[in-house]
Amino acid sequence: MEVVLLNHDYPPYIFGGVGTFMHELAKGLARKGLRVHVITGRNVPPNSLSRFQFRRTTEDSIDVQRFPYPNIVPRHTVFQMWNLKKLSESIQNLNVDVIHGQCTATYPLMRSLRKKAPILVTFHDSPLMEKIESTQSILRGGSLSDISTYLVGYPAYHFTFLKELQYSDAVVTVSKSLKSEILLEMGEKYAEKIQYIYNGIDLRSLDDEYKEVEAEFPESEKTILFAGRLFWRKGALSMVKLAYILQKKNTKFKIIVHGAGPLFNKMQNLIRSLNLKNIELKGFTTKAQLLKSMRQSKFVAIPSTYEACPMILLESMCLGKIPLMLKLPFSCELTEEGKYGILGDGVKNLADQLMTLEDNHSLGKLSYDIRTFARNKYNIENLTGKYIKAYRNLSS
Repeated sequence: MEVVLLNHDYPPYIFGGVGTFMHELAKGLARKGLRVHVITGRNVPPNSLSRFQFRRTTEDSIDVQRFPYPNIVPRHTVFQMWNLKKLSESIQNLNVDVIHGQCTATYPLMRSLRKKAPILVTFHDSPLMEKIESTQSILRGGSLSDISTYLVGYPAYHFTFLKELQYSDAVVTVSKSLKSEILLEMGEKYAEKIQYIYNGIDLRSLDDEYKEVEAEFPESEKTILFAGRLFWRKGALSMVKLAYILQKKNTKFKIIVHGAGPLFNKMQNLIRSLNLKNIELKGFTTKAQLLKSMRQSKFVAIPSTYEACPMILLESMCLGKIPLMLKLPFSCELTEEGKYGILGDGVKNLADQLMTLEDNHSLGKLSYDIRTFARNKYNIENLTGKYIKAYRNLSS
């Protein structure tokens, strides 16, 4: 079987998010014997675009075709419109059984490909939920970027999702809760067209990368890692609040924050004004630097007010890290109602739970149980089988 995977970004130029999901899936499919073609982009500064050319390489037995496009938002649309004819011709020239696109990076390109092969689209997000979260951020410390991207941009975002739902032959959501959210927004008439398959982690690559990284310090039961884009919905400001509570209570917890975003300067100013000594902002870093901090952390904080199936959560759980999250549909689903994590009703409740965790033996057992659970449930080797079954159903 031969399949195209389509998205506007792909490692190594990014890590995390949809691009990493596609990378993990591509490796898993290739190991199962599928011939995999990745059609992707590389965003570059508009004034340097002429220096970057189309590149076709073989990576991990995967055919990777990269089309440069100007780094202008919305990138998923600019990627397609800048390369529309080239992308279409490239896919038309392949002898593929299925085209597997990612949400917002498949329409309008898919209009010219419907006769080529069946199209499956994976949805990683809900436009309506992003709109709701952006609206709430207005009075709760959010940035203009939060508001403009998902509130002002909602009509276009919703339109693209709807067209991908209508033009595709099948849709996958990355969690059960996301499927419910999509049906709430788009209508129950699409229920039979949508199935959910969780994101997966390539454990071979993760373990190899983790072994190569040497931490400055051994794992500490007092170290908490946050990694992600610093905007309101991700809970960036909640990390400052958590640091404030933990310092006020004279605990020894330390928070390490990896990531950049519109709230970086605001967080920096808050940390200075509150004289917080227990939180460090690393800014944007490489994956190796992130894994170095992961090695020395017992906990990974994901205080998002909305997610579907975050890759950082799955990766950290597969390494035995204990997730700290708000009690929400996605967090309950992915940790089996908090059996494999610590869920709180708010930041203060999370801080209270952290301060009661003094039994090293129970922490070690929880870490072991989380690792065992995640490596079974979110192993890409297991989840690729579900995608292959979906491909076969479409191509038969």
